[in-house]
Amino acid sequence: MKYRIIMLAAIAAIGTSCLKDTVQELTPEQDALMAKLVGGPLSDAEDGVLLVKFDSETAGRIASGDASPFDGMDISSLTPALPVQPKNTEIARKYGLDRWYRVTFDESIPVKKAAEKFAAIPEITALQYNSFIEPVKPEKVIPFEPGPETKAESDLPFDDPYLGKQWNLINNGGSGAIAGADVGVKDAWRLTGGDPSIIVAVFDCAVNNIHADLSKAVWINEAEKDGTSGQDDDGNGYIDDVYGFNFVSCNLNKNPVKGNRLDWSKGYGHGTHVGGIIGAVNGNGKGVSSIAGGTGSNDGVRLMSCQIFEGSNATSDAQSAAAFIYAADNGACIAQCSYGNFNIIRTDDEYINGNEDKKIAGASLENAALLYFMDPANSNHESLEGNLAVFAAGNHSNPYSCYPGALPYVLSVTAFCRDFMPGSYTNYGPGCKIAAPGGEIIGTSDVSGMILSTGVSNAATQSPAVENNGKHDYNYVYMQGTSMACPHVSGVAALGIAYAKKLGKKFTREEFTSMLLTSVNDIDSYLPDGSKYKGQLGAGAVDAWKFLMAIEGTPSVMVQTGKKVSIDLSPYCNPRNISEVQVGAVDALVLGINSTPEIKDGILEIECTKTGAGKILICSRVGKDPEMSDGIGDMNYYCEISIVSRPYVSENGGWL
Repeated sequence: MKYRIIMLAAIAAIGTSCLKDTVQELTPEQDALMAKLVGGPLSDAEDGVLLVKFDSETAGRIASGDASPFDGMDISSLTPALPVQPKNTEIARKYGLDRWYRVTFDESIPVKKAAEKFAAIPEITALQYNSFIEPVKPEKVIPFEPGPETKAESDLPFDDPYLGKQWNLINNGGSGAIAGADVGVKDAWRLTGGDPSIIVAVFDCAVNNIHADLSKAVWINEAEKDGTSGQDDDGNGYIDDVYGFNFVSCNLNKNPVKGNRLDWSKGYGHGTHVGGIIGAVNGNGKGVSSIAGGTGSNDGVRLMSCQIFEGSNATSDAQSAAAFIYAADNGACIAQCSYGNFNIIRTDDEYINGNEDKKIAGASLENAALLYFMDPANSNHESLEGNLAVFAAGNHSNPYSCYPGALPYVLSVTAFCRDFMPGSYTNYGPGCKIAAPGGEIIGTSDVSGMILSTGVSNAATQSPAVENNGKHDYNYVYMQGTSMACPHVSGVAALGIAYAKKLGKKFTREEFTSMLLTSVNDIDSYLPDGSKYKGQLGAGAVDAWKFLMAIEGTPSVMVQTGKKVSIDLSPYCNPRNISEVQVGAVDALVLGINSTPEIKDGILEIECTKTGAGKILICSRVGKDPEMSDGIGDMNYYCEISIVSRPYVSENGGWL
């Protein structure tokens, strides 16, 4: 993952980012611009275009065709920044989306000069350069070499032949790996594998909709699929959006919006790789498995392509904002975003408003669209009040997360390897919320430590150079980065929504996020003393099983594999009333429990010989007189406890 970068020397040359105590005094025009400028940098701005936000009264006049604020100024056009009006107009107004307009002018006029003139217009309350997001460019794309011996392993839950190579899903240790350094999904699959009612919008390169492992997982807009080419058959404002929409090549000045079809062939298959981690079809006897790809009956999540990268081309701020509106209005409940804005931005206010010293009403267009996507009024699943956004923390080894991931209302994901060590590339520190497998090549040639997922067949023809060039099938490739860590959290979140639906439960986004961040495994204890990463990778390592237990309301207890441990049951039930402990056959097998656990004075003695997770049932009886042979109104009641067995358990049970 790569981001747009502004060098400090360049900043000094940009009047909009200079402070008033610089050597050169600001002109009144520059002062006005400083007061109103929000959003991205000048260095990545589109020529001949500015985004402006009017006060409410003026916005109403502009909508009626009154362009008088620009009297005497040579502009080419004035159109809504979002030509497709959001479905929820009330929420759109809440975030000022109806007040944003796109102004075009002669491209020979410097954008900054035009911005200074527009900033002098009193009716304009905010102004933004239409900056471009830098496309994703992975350092390595390495094909998987199956060989004739590659086949499905009998002890794995699905018959997908490459699942045994996916340590990120199931890590049994060995060869430098640590058992349990994964996302805990093997045990979670016993409860749910996802649900097709859950739509994950992938903000990336397009997802390969004809891939053998993905064709049944992609979201399909049936009205457009069965409609007439070149027409907006479903009336959502976008033409031919069968599997999502290409926001890179579209013309936002047209309504309905027409653009090129999704193009997954460019961009190294990055979006396809990310989508495969979340929702490649499980149990189809092909390729890889995924976190939320179902239980073998094509019952996994659906992947919506919000294409914001296409080869060397990328969306602008206005286009990415339109993509968030599209996802919200067309049913997505999770925004999977393996990208970010990396420059000198270090605070929330600086990201939203452009300069931390400036306090103005309103926010950048992109942030307003993100808030629209996440607003509870736009909820797109019965089990979640408010949609969820997940971003990559960044691959620059910097001690802070990139934006928008660093914002307090979204998740920013850091990356660890198969031994719980942080990826050498991962950002860390402020803004980072949670860690997940991102992988890393071992030495110069051992790809087993990278993340294996779906790819595109023409990756070999793309740059940067792909290793092992030969006759390989590039439909399955290895990649690494926080771009790969991010979809693990999106996938686990999708499992959580699916399980909540199964149980008939509903949570607010805040409740849901809190459960996710408290259902983690310790990662700090694996780090060497003095490591700069201690306490800096987020709340901990994401764990699907623990998360589902939190949704269920079942407490989880960490135990060390291969060690007899004592568990005080008093926090979970009255120890005086306990009559027996029950362990199901499957749970006993998964945990390696070879004898019935014993209870004495409310203390459970248990030994798990395998790394895994399962449940035990505590049976209690109340109302019985121990001196009488027959009870009087006695009652049996039960309490379930989740047992999570790991090779190492911190003294505090896994909390950082």
